[in-house]
Amino acid sequence: MKRYKAVFFDLDHTLWDYEKNSVETLTELYEEFELSKRPKPELKDFIETFDKVNTRLWANYNKGHIGREVIRDQRFKKILAVFNIRNDVMARKMSEEYIKRCPTKTHLFPHAETTLRYLQPRYDLYILTNGFNDVQDEKLRRSKLKGFFRNIITSESSGHRKPSAQIFHHSLDIARVSAHEAVMIGDNLHADIIGARNANMDHIYFNPSRSGHKESVTYEINCLSELPNIL
Repeated sequence: MKRYKAVFFDLDHTLWDYEKNSVETLTELYEEFELSKRPKPELKDFIETFDKVNTRLWANYNKGHIGREVIRDQRFKKILAVFNIRNDVMARKMSEEYIKRCPTKTHLFPHAETTLRYLQPRYDLYILTNGFNDVQDEKLRRSKLKGFFRNIITSESSGHRKPSAQIFHHSLDIARVSAHEAVMIGDNLHADIIGARNANMDHIYFNPSRSGHKESVTYEINCLSELPNIL
């Protein structure tokens, strides 16, 4: 078993259950903005459309094609437009509420806290995320995870975004370790796994849905409870 000094975690979809927390927030907004009183959309269509639009916007952000403000300004405009609702005031208010509420939700992936309790005495733990400083800090604080980590490294604070090698090199500098002394854990094959590999770091692909892929990975797990078998 290889002994590392530093362990880097992605946050969304890896520790913090973005899907559950997002669905809870969207369900609240669906009711409060009285979309339930309209013939369309049904709640499931509203949530599915959010997922599609949000995934596309974040993919463009990760590629450096758009900035933070575009996600915040355009996300709900695009979602509502699918259902022929063209109301910029409503879209702006929904965006504000989503951004305010979603980070306060506290659903985590199974065994997240117990696994971190196991790892913390053994390794220096870090968050490495493409999320935004204020939002990710709120998620960690509300979920009572912040104390497990020595530092939170974001694309916003570093000036680089996963999968660029620069953000991984920056993170290694902060942790004061070499690439072979660190491992990256994340759910995104492109941003987390290929990014870490390009920086010559070992990596653990978190794949709870057991999605098929052709990438060569150092390790792959389906549940966080498997990490003590590797680390």
